[in-house]
Amino acid sequence: MARTLIALGVIAGALAVAWLYRRYRPSTPTAPTYSVPARLERWDFAQPNTEWLLAVFTSKTCSTCAAVMKAAESLADDALAVQEVEFRRHGDLHRRYTVDAVPLAVLADRTGAVCASLAGPATEAELSALVASTRQLPGTV
Repeated sequence: MARTLIALGVIAGALAVAWLYRRYRPSTPTAPTYSVPARLERWDFAQPNTEWLLAVFTSKTCSTCAAVMKAAESLADDALAVQEVEFRRHGDLHRRYTVDAVPLAVLADRTGAVCASLAGPATEAELSALVASTRQLPGTV
């Protein structure tokens, strides 16, 4: 009888420890996810006829957006239109394309298909590499 009580006590203790562990263990960290549009309607933007469009979704309250926009503007050429899509002025486009984080640089081809994107702080070199690598992909316009 004593052995049975000891065994029940050990089992109850183990169950209590397991319950406490499950209750107070740290939750599994998750990586943030950002919504990136698959397509842009080119007529929503100032230069719909260029070969490429780099749309940079920004907000005036974003501390890194201005630097990303400045870096993106330096890449503009005859084939690449760069346009800032600031939330207060173009909130309708943020909602339409379900952009929920800024800065977000989205590179679209002539048809509006999004070929590449870059979320978060980005340097001119990173944006330039993104544009250059995408322009060289087979099957892109």
